[in-house]
Amino acid sequence: MHPLVPVRVNPVGGVRLDLSFEEREPRVAEVDENVMSFVEKTLDEDPKIQLEDLFEKAKETNTSIRDLSKRQFNARYPLQVKRRRSQALRSKGVARKKAEARASTRVGPTAPGRPVASREALRQVFLQFATDITGAEERKDLVKVLANVDNYVDQALRGVARV
Repeated sequence: MHPLVPVRVNPVGGVRLDLSFEEREPRVAEVDENVMSFVEKTLDEDPKIQLEDLFEKAKETNTSIRDLSKRQFNARYPLQVKRRRSQALRSKGVARKKAEARASTRVGPTAPGRPVASREALRQVFLQFATDITGAEERKDLVKVLANVDNYVDQALRGVARV
């Protein structure tokens, strides 16, 4: 017996040789176009439908998928539909436009409508706090800086309130 050929021993009796990977014929999962169009239509109508519900409806309309597990059904039909739609949107630039829209709502140095002066005042307070912490040479100096954290908070609030 060849050492690379896996052997399975059946407890009921008999030994079965499995074919090595080189000897197996590659198979592509069969896709029923009727089921695919049903899934596309259903996902158009209700994009948030649960997999269990979609699978049950698909089994009612087409008996060819009754032997599939939920996982197999999901991989062959709903995931493929969603993948195609995602690629179509990406090629049209919709995803990029959504990302730009999300970026414009972020708070940061270039956020529109944010007063620059209050941001700068707050930044100065944080930098002063960091400088004081790094300047503490002994443990007792560090404790003093941390004990005075309320002073830094008050300075930050005054700086923001001025603007």
